[in-house]
Amino acid sequence: MLLKDSILQRDKHLIIKGLLCFSALISVPSFADDSLPSTYDKSEKSELAPTQPVVDKPLLEKINSPRIQHYLSTLSDSQAYVGKYVQSFGESIDRFFGSKDLDVVYKGNRLIVYTPFTIYDDGTSKGSINYRAQIDLPKTNNRWKILVSSFEQDELNQTNSLNNNSSTPRSNTQTDNPNSSENSLAGRFLLGNTKNRISQIDVGLKFINYIEPNPYVKYKIRYIKKSDKTLTNRGTQTLYLEREKGFAWEGQNVLDYQSNKEWLTRSQTTASWWRRDRQVLLNQKGVLFQTVSPYTVRGYYLDTNWSVINQGVTFENVGVGVNVRQQLYKKWLFGEIEPRVTWYESDNFSQPVYSLRVMLEMHFYK
Repeated sequence: MLLKDSILQRDKHLIIKGLLCFSALISVPSFADDSLPSTYDKSEKSELAPTQPVVDKPLLEKINSPRIQHYLSTLSDSQAYVGKYVQSFGESIDRFFGSKDLDVVYKGNRLIVYTPFTIYDDGTSKGSINYRAQIDLPKTNNRWKILVSSFEQDELNQTNSLNNNSSTPRSNTQTDNPNSSENSLAGRFLLGNTKNRISQIDVGLKFINYIEPNPYVKYKIRYIKKSDKTLTNRGTQTLYLEREKGFAWEGQNVLDYQSNKEWLTRSQTTASWWRRDRQVLLNQKGVLFQTVSPYTVRGYYLDTNWSVINQGVTFENVGVGVNVRQQLYKKWLFGEIEPRVTWYESDNFSQPVYSLRVMLEMHFYK
C-alpha cells in the first residue's frame, strides 16, 4: 500500500513538472499594462521580410474556423453590452454629483474581470473570480473617481505577480486570515497632477468577513523621473489608515533600463510597515522583459521576500518564474500563464514548490 501511494505521488509530481516545462516552452503571451514595456516598432522592417507585409493579429483572431469566430462574435456582443451598461451607469452617477454646466466626453469607465487559477505540485489548487471597476466623474473637473474591487489579498499576487496594485500595504497577519478580504468601495480624489507627479486620496469602505464595514483612508503620491532615453525611475509613497488594523506605510521604487527595442530590465523594491504588527516586509524583484510583438511580451523574474522584526532580518522565500501574457482577442481579452518555482525558509530552502498559474482577463468598456 505504501509503495502504491509512493508511486502515485511520484507520478503526480512528474505530471506537474511536465506541465510546467511544456508551458514554459510554448507560452507566448503579452502584457497590457502601462507600466510594462511596449516598444515594438511597427515601422521597422527586417531585411529578410517579404515584400507583402504580414498582418499580425491577436491569437484568437487568427483562427479561421467559422464556428469559433461565431462564438467569439457572440462573446464580443456580450462584452459590448456590459461595457455600455458600465458606461451609462457611470454617466448617471456623474450627472448626480457633477456640475451640469460642463460639457464632457465620457471615456474612462471600465470593468475588468480576472480569473486566476493556480495548481501546485502536491495536487492542490486555488482560484477565484475577481473584478475591479473604475468610474470617472469628469463633471467634477476630473477630480473624482469611484472604485469598486473584489480583490482578496492572497489572490491579488496571483492576479498580477509582476505588478502588485494592492489597495492595502502587505501584511502577514492579513494574508494568514482566511476571512480577510479586500472587497471595497471607495471614492478617489485627485489632489494634484503634473507631468512627473500625481497625488491622490482614497476614502472608502472595506468589508471584514464580507459584511462588516471597515472604513479606511489612503494617501498616495507617485512620481516619475527619466534620466535619459534608457533609464526611468518611478516611486510611490503610500500612507494608509483603517479602523481594523490601524496605520500603515508602504514605499516602492521601480527602476527601468531600456537596453534596446526588445529588452527592458527592471528592479522593483517594495517595503511595507504596519504599526500594529511592528514588522517591516521587504520585497525585491528583478525582471527581464522581452517584447516579442505588439501582442506578446514575456517577463523572466526573480522574486525575493524578507521580514524585519526588532532589527532581526529573516529571508522568507525566493522564487523564479516566467510570466507571459498575450492579447487574445481585440483589445479586451487577454490570457496569462506563469510557471514558477519557490523555495521557503520554513524548510531551509530544501524543497522546491512548483506551481502553474493561468488567467483570463476581460475588459468591459464602451
